[in-house]
Amino acid sequence: MKTDELREKYLAFFESKGCVRRPSDVLIPKDDPTVLFTPAGMNQFKNQFLGIGPLEFTRATTSQKCLRTGDIGNVGVTAYHHTFFEMLGNFSFGDYFKREAIHWAWEFLTSRDWLGLDSSRLTVTVYLDDDEAFGIWNNEIGLPADRISRCDESENFWPASSPSQGPDGVCGPCSEIYYLAPGATKPVEIWNLVFTQFNRVGNPPNNLEPLPKKNIDTG
Repeated sequence: MKTDELREKYLAFFESKGCVRRPSDVLIPKDDPTVLFTPAGMNQFKNQFLGIGPLEFTRATTSQKCLRTGDIGNVGVTAYHHTFFEMLGNFSFGDYFKREAIHWAWEFLTSRDWLGLDSSRLTVTVYLDDDEAFGIWNNEIGLPADRISRCDESENFWPASSPSQGPDGVCGPCSEIYYLAPGATKPVEIWNLVFTQFNRVGNPPNNLEPLPKKNIDTG
């Protein structure tokens, strides 16, 4: 499958779930002094996550052009680190939440109508105390417990370690999906489902303020 085909399949799938297809935002944000370049699909939706301003839609999907320099030292060292890439994403602003995000990700990855990946090659992680996400994967998707790992905030909170180390801003626990390619010995993360439900303000403790509505940010 070519990149163009994968992009179109993804966007079409989430359009079928009621998401509005939005264009990629500019690579150098116009009204966001907190970042030099656009690093993720959620950046153009910061106000929606914070509940600021008018809300034209509550579900969206994008293929966002991104540039990251944080791991530039790994470019060329590994086969999967890049500075510039496109991030496929789907978003909810006070609309669907964990259950739909998890079910739809699994459907897109494993259904023969879409990517048709071998489900036995997929494993997931959840945040340490996220029993809800664990239960959805285990009881509803049917993923065995030994293929669901619980990880701390350095692995399964976005931004990583944000509760204790920052930065301030929207954040939440996440669930990552990994795929073990045929012939490979190590699985690769292919999708991160972020349950954006907090606004971090200052240092701990009690620094995670619930957002006006619970949101979804995946990529």
